[in-house]
Amino acid sequence: MSSPSSIERMEQLSALISDKTKLLTDFLASKGLDAPSFSLDELADLPVSSDDNKPFKARSELIKATRELHDIVLGPRESLRALAWGSTDQLSLQAIWEFKIAEAVPAIGSITFDELSVKIEECAGETILPFQLRTLLRHAMTNQVFCEPQKGTVAHTQMSRLLTSSPKSNAWVGFLTSDLFPAFANAVDAMKRWPASQEPSETGVNIAYSQDLPFYDFVQLDKGRAMRYSRAIESHGSSEGTEISHGVVDGYPWASLGDATVVDLLNNVHGQMGGNMGYVSVAIAEAFPRLKFVVQDTKGMRSAETLASVPQRLRDRIELTIHDFFDVQPVVAEVYLFRHVFHSFTDKYSIQILQSLVPALRKGARILINDGVLPEPGTLSYINERRIRTLDVVMLTVTNSRERELDDWKDLFRDADPRYKFLGAWKPTRSQLWFIEAEWDP
Repeated sequence: MSSPSSIERMEQLSALISDKTKLLTDFLASKGLDAPSFSLDELADLPVSSDDNKPFKARSELIKATRELHDIVLGPRESLRALAWGSTDQLSLQAIWEFKIAEAVPAIGSITFDELSVKIEECAGETILPFQLRTLLRHAMTNQVFCEPQKGTVAHTQMSRLLTSSPKSNAWVGFLTSDLFPAFANAVDAMKRWPASQEPSETGVNIAYSQDLPFYDFVQLDKGRAMRYSRAIESHGSSEGTEISHGVVDGYPWASLGDATVVDLLNNVHGQMGGNMGYVSVAIAEAFPRLKFVVQDTKGMRSAETLASVPQRLRDRIELTIHDFFDVQPVVAEVYLFRHVFHSFTDKYSIQILQSLVPALRKGARILINDGVLPEPGTLSYINERRIRTLDVVMLTVTNSRERELDDWKDLFRDADPRYKFLGAWKPTRSQLWFIEAEWDP
């Protein structure tokens, strides 16, 4: 069957958009719900979750269809131009965050550009001229960030106000536009300077900040940056499909393990304030009372506050200990759990992590990885594929690592030790992360 002409495709997309929009609006109306709006005091998120099967799928299809129709109408030439200067979106958003403009704009009402310039200098100690504010904010307004209710005045939209009302959103924007923006700009230079590098200290981050530490160590040097990163990770972790309940607790047959001990390893690669406090183990332990957990992290991440974070009722089953997963594993257990760890490391170091387990492994021990798996192109919804492809680029930029395809995971176990028997991989329903499982079979 031949592909439809562009005109026919536009008509198909128009009909699809109309159909899926009606499905969504009918669902919302039936529940007495409204749709999000960029106006103040309206919803910031569409009240549809993966539990709402058809509406959730309709939303995904609607996002893809509207994007495709937008691109067709724009055309390849103008689309390429727009893509190339999309970095200006980052620039205006970075300026808003750096100059604390959202905090200077009144929560209700508006302020003139001249008044805003004065207030920014008073509150943030930064000088930005009224004409610079007009340039940057009127650009941001094309992305629904702020609005100009009357000529020469600035007021909040729902999106801009999230910078003041949501600490996690503020941290996400700050970390991506201020902390990582320079690294993105230097990523290609790093690839040229250190061809085929597997070292975490030979990245765009190292060139951008003229330093030689791996990304996660560098982040921890500055308390403000470390807090932004921690909150940004929390923001990402609270998105649809990354919740522990859907991805971990409900996604693996924990009950089949019986009275097993599970070692939960992290090494604080996510920059969590306080380190691996065992929140994953706590969630599993609450649901499966026969399991015991040893939660490992490096020495610098074990404060008195962290050690006291395990709920009293679970302290006989969850132990927080000190261990670097590049060192020989001292604990013999039935399961070794790594959640969102390996995508932070190149194959060179991922293999070392797996090899460090070997002295503790007994026949039948399981290595259980909860991480991303790159899909075959075009097999995911647009929004999910865009998310994981973007994350793949981010990992390349900050650590020289990557998200892996299924065959890459198989190869990783084989290259670490042929005695690892790959058992399979699956993505739990409603989860963005997969389980990848191997067994020690000497």
